[in-house]
Amino acid sequence: MTGQITLKDVAAHAGVSRTTASYVVMGTGRVSQKTRDRVNQSIRTLGYVYNRGAASLRTQRSGTIGVIVTNIASPFFGELLVGLESELSKAGFLSLIVATADDPQRQDELVKALREHQVAGLALVPASGTGSGFLHSLKDWGVPHILMTRYLDGITAPYVGADDVLGGRLAAEHLLAHGCKSFAYLGGPVKVLSRRDRIAGARGALAEYGLGPDALLDMPGETSGPGGLALGEQLLARPEPLPDAIICHSDSVAFGLYRALRMHGRTNDVRVIGYDDVSGAALWEPPLTSIATHGEDLGRTAARLLLDQLNDAEGNMASTIALPELIVRESCGCPATP
Repeated sequence: MTGQITLKDVAAHAGVSRTTASYVVMGTGRVSQKTRDRVNQSIRTLGYVYNRGAASLRTQRSGTIGVIVTNIASPFFGELLVGLESELSKAGFLSLIVATADDPQRQDELVKALREHQVAGLALVPASGTGSGFLHSLKDWGVPHILMTRYLDGITAPYVGADDVLGGRLAAEHLLAHGCKSFAYLGGPVKVLSRRDRIAGARGALAEYGLGPDALLDMPGETSGPGGLALGEQLLARPEPLPDAIICHSDSVAFGLYRALRMHGRTNDVRVIGYDDVSGAALWEPPLTSIATHGEDLGRTAARLLLDQLNDAEGNMASTIALPELIVRESCGCPATP
């Protein structure tokens, strides 16, 4: 066979229709594994190379998905991106990943840039303070999109995240079972609704034990290791005693808090629970008890829901709220497990 190999050539070689061959190349449609293997063997034999640019011109849709997070360096967002990117890659899409530094203005600039790149869809973690006008602009643009881990109050939009009210409750209930009476919640931007929900869940559990809102000290701050360190120093500098227990907005905040506690020789003076259960939590010393939100699974789910929108002419707007899970280790005061 001479000249440029086409998808029609692949289909003829494999003994299938061009549509079936296209499904295999794009990773879509219902095709048996046996047929899929036969088409892939023909692709290798003939040396066929998919022309993504030409396909974009035909379909008026690029093969790129814009992905917007607040901080690429975050361990949790790293796990989220692994799941998201792997699922999008299976469907033949490249991920163009950018970060806003949690700045709504920067977010607007990045969306404009992604629009110029004609991305087929958007998966995003909204910056703190994102208003309803932002989502209205996405709807006016007509791009399929999904929000991840952060939703916007009063706005209906496809969303994937954990039940943060339940997550806060799980953390508080476990610490209450240890006999704790005073608490602090460390880290997270004030405007982030996931933070509000976690605190609401924790205070709901405290109320059931007869403890009022003042039993939980609210200390917002940067969601990072340095942010946790700074908040830990502030907590230790207060004239009041340390609380019995601290719930951290993320595992990274907990790592920073422990640095402050170690520097002051106070590591064993307070029970600590992190949030997200990133891979490093189990390796910390003491091993960090955490609320697992399973970031990689959330990323995979977000990708599937976004792909459903892309493949649904009527625009599938489904959302998923995942159940968090308490992972008990030693930082909360529980004994080490063998």
